[in-house]
Order: sequence, then C-alpha cells, then structure tokens
Amino acid sequence: MIRERDSLVDTDELRAFDIVATKKSFSLAAVEIGCSQSTVSQRIARLEKRINRRLIERTTRQVQLTQDGEAMLIYARSILALSEEARIRLSRPELKGFLKVGIEDEFATTQLPQVLGIFRAQFPDFGLKFITGRNEHLRDVLRSREVDIILGKSHADSASTALWQEQLIWIAHPSLQLRAADPVPLISYINPSITRSIAESALLAGRRQWIEVAECSNLLGKLAAARSGLGVMAIGRSFRKPYLSEVPETFALPALGKLSYVIESNSAHSDAATGAFHAILSELAVRTAGKASHD
Repeated sequence: MIRERDSLVDTDELRAFDIVATKKSFSLAAVEIGCSQSTVSQRIARLEKRINRRLIERTTRQVQLTQDGEAMLIYARSILALSEEARIRLSRPELKGFLKVGIEDEFATTQLPQVLGIFRAQFPDFGLKFITGRNEHLRDVLRSREVDIILGKSHADSASTALWQEQLIWIAHPSLQLRAADPVPLISYINPSITRSIAESALLAGRRQWIEVAECSNLLGKLAAARSGLGVMAIGRSFRKPYLSEVPETFALPALGKLSYVIESNSAHSDAATGAFHAILSELAVRTAGKASHD
C-alpha cells in the first residue's frame, strides 16, 4: 500500500504552495484559489508533512520560503505545468485527417517551427499542408480554398480581430551609416505589401526622401540584403534577427506604428481541426505579445 507520505503529487497542495510563494500571502492565495485561508494553510501543512520539510516561514508581517521551500517550488511548478499539459492534451478529441494552412512569411521564417512542434505533440495522427508567403498571396489561396486557414497581417486599425499587435521597427546591419540628411536606402517587399506601404507612408509623412535599393518577394531576400549592409528595412520587433540591429536615433527615421496579426478561415471549413490550430496560434500569440512587451 502506498502511504500518503510516499507520494509528492497532490496538485491542490502544490498549487496552493505555488500561489502562496508567488503572492507572499495566504489571504491573497485564498482569493485566487477561491477557498478559505484556513484551507490554504491546511494544504500547505499537508504538503510539509508529506515531504517532512518546512517550506514556509510565516510571521505576522511576511511570508518567506525556506531553503527547502525554494527547492520545492521548482519541482512544484514543473509538476503543475506537466499536469496542465496532460489535461489539455487528453481533454481534446482525437483528430485524424489533413489541414491546409497558410502562414505569413515573417511568422513562418521565425516562429512556425514552434507551432508545428506543439501541433504535432497534441495531434500526432493529423497531417498538415503548409503554404508560406506574403500576405496578399495567402488571401488569394484562402479565397480559392487552397487552404483552410491563414495567419496573416492586417493594419492595426483594421476591423479584424487581432491575435496580437506587432510593433514595427527599422533594422539594419551595424556597419550601415546614415546621416539625418541622407536619402534612406530602403529594402522592401515587392508591391503590394502592407509593411512597405506603412514604411513609405511614414517616410513621406516625415518628409524623408528614400531610394529603393532592394525589392524582394520574400523575407529571406530582405534579410540577406540588410545583412549585406545594403540598406534599412521595416520588420516586427519580435521577428528581428540577432545579426541585425534596430537603427540608432541618429538615423532620424520616423516611427512606424504597429501591425496586427489575424487569423482568417473559410467559413465552409470550420471544424475541430481548424479550431485546434486556431487555439495553438492564439496560445503562441499570447507568448509573442508578452515577449514583445518586454523587449
């Protein structure tokens, strides 16, 4: 027979411990969990008894973790994360079939592998067909029903529901030099392009002349041109490559504003697979937005 003390896994106790450690307060933890403060205290006491270690030092003024508590917190959060991952994975219906997806170029070049990894882990028996490319092409293939769902760009003030908003920035190779009076050597997408339109409108509004030094059909071409030191380009801050830097203030380039990333799907193909992929993109969007806000 397995005794209670032989098992470390009671998620109610671990969650109470995690929240108390985070909030530094039993009363605030009780509010978040939705139970009484005495219940929180009982759960912590049971956890301490279970592992025969003092985890929390509690006084009238403060709550502090012991050294054992600091170590236990690492394990507790790992166990809770695995528990939540298992709950999500097993609560979703099993999917089998094929989903056709269109992914915008900048996202595909930087964050698509993470999306594929999550989807593959959750739905190992499901196949995916990907089309990656520029925004205008993706909307064409969506209208022609070559894909079921797309992740694309939209103006920040669009009526579409945004997954997240991406701050556009100017980037260039650190070797590039540009004076405030010089025409801007611009690297851009071939028209039509939302990013190009925003960049050119900003330069025009700032009364800054520019020269098109490179027009590219995809992001890889733009990155190659920028890496060579040919000019500057506009890109979402989350997608900046480490070998390219945000341009200094001495370049005197105008602010670019934001782009929205949105999901669009064929109403005729709104099934569990589309919904699952939408959920994964939404989950990743929260992380992307959080990362962007801290950069």
